[in-house]
Amino acid sequence: MLVAWVFNTLALVIGVLLGARALFDPKWASRLVRLREDEQGGGFAEFRATYGGVFLGLHAATLFMSLKYLMGGEFVLGVAAAGGCAALSAGWAGAAFGRVIALVRDKADTQFNRFSVVFELIMAAALGGPWAAWALGGV
Repeated sequence: MLVAWVFNTLALVIGVLLGARALFDPKWASRLVRLREDEQGGGFAEFRATYGGVFLGLHAATLFMSLKYLMGGEFVLGVAAAGGCAALSAGWAGAAFGRVIALVRDKADTQFNRFSVVFELIMAAALGGPWAAWALGGV
């Protein structure tokens, strides 16, 4: 069970770092996701908000709950943290699923997309590990 939480915490830190970088460097986020700011102006606000703020906020809140639990917090907090991790895991898995559909239906079979599917599935597995361990009877 502890191994699941260690991988989970690492994945949460990666999510926090991705979000923080995108929040403060929207040009980097634009290059990472291979999208451009629109010609109407203000497009970097979307990169800061979605790829920055949402990523940072979700991963930071779940990281906080997870660390509180790991540092001797209540069991209820651990269940809440595992639930938050399960939700984040589902989001990463959903991103991988959407990308696989794009690989097949949109003929978007690129090295970037193949790497992204693997990365998204690793993040989903690492984030979902504590929930899976808990659901399968671990503590």
